[in-house]
Amino acid sequence: MAKKSASSSDRSDPKKNKSLAIRTVLTRVPNAKASEVVTLVKKEFGHDVKQNMVYMVKTKSNMAADGRPRGRRKSAGRNGNPALSSAAQWVGAIKIARQLLKAMGNVANATALLKAVDG
Repeated sequence: MAKKSASSSDRSDPKKNKSLAIRTVLTRVPNAKASEVVTLVKKEFGHDVKQNMVYMVKTKSNMAADGRPRGRRKSAGRNGNPALSSAAQWVGAIKIARQLLKAMGNVANATALLKAVDG
């Protein structure tokens, strides 16, 4: 299959990219209604877009702006250790927890000890 030329699909040109045209209009008029954005995109860039596409672009931009990580969660714990990601790590953690419970006598004592160590 032949490679497409870069000039035919320029992602940085709002006249060729509907989503970018919507984002451009939304940066200038952030509180505009979807119907107003549709008319401005048609007038300035010549794209026929639906209101649903405007809502989708707004939602995507809000998702990126809220700062929460997306996708697969590989978060670090409070002390910087990576989260348990494999079954073997879970089994090891359960064995350590069982030893802690046996040494402390009950769940309340083990919980108090963990809170004291963590805090």
